[in-house]
Amino acid sequence: MILSVVQEVLGYRVKAPRIVFSKWFSIAKIALFILSIAVPVVAPTAVSLGLVASLVILLAVLGLRRSAVYTVFTAAILYLIMFSTAFLLHGDLERITRLTLLASSSLSTIILIASTTKPSMLRRWPTLYLFSIVFANTLKEVVDIATVYRARGSGGLRYVLQVVVASMAMSIARTSTLVDSLKARGIEVTE
Repeated sequence: MILSVVQEVLGYRVKAPRIVFSKWFSIAKIALFILSIAVPVVAPTAVSLGLVASLVILLAVLGLRRSAVYTVFTAAILYLIMFSTAFLLHGDLERITRLTLLASSSLSTIILIASTTKPSMLRRWPTLYLFSIVFANTLKEVVDIATVYRARGSGGLRYVLQVVVASMAMSIARTSTLVDSLKARGIEVTE
């Protein structure tokens, strides 16, 4: 499921409405990210739940339906696991609820930011620009690597480990190459 979400996020940049790449929408994304972290920590649970629901609805309205379903699914699984553990060990259920809402709201916002921010918008900050390029390319490569291993018949834990190891090796090599390329162009990159 996660690979289809990654493909949706990467593909959305091509078909997204022009307004999501505007300056004002970028400011709104930053504010939304701050709210997605602050509201579940300090606001009542009902307000936090409303924020998570509105973020999931926003993802669905923008056309990121798989991402919206993925957010709801992962939040439900996370809550069930944490709630069961807290219930069995007599933990604080209110904290578990707040943590799950924080994870859900920040996941929704990160998906929104990743799908509506082109790496070229971050050129003012070389390190962030480098990270966004590496992140986008790594996601594309992970999808390709997973497809290759799946076509070869790999499955289960071996499949996951093969994809993770190959992705990490590829990511390290790409990062090194990209840093050298940026330095050759005169862009200062701190290591």
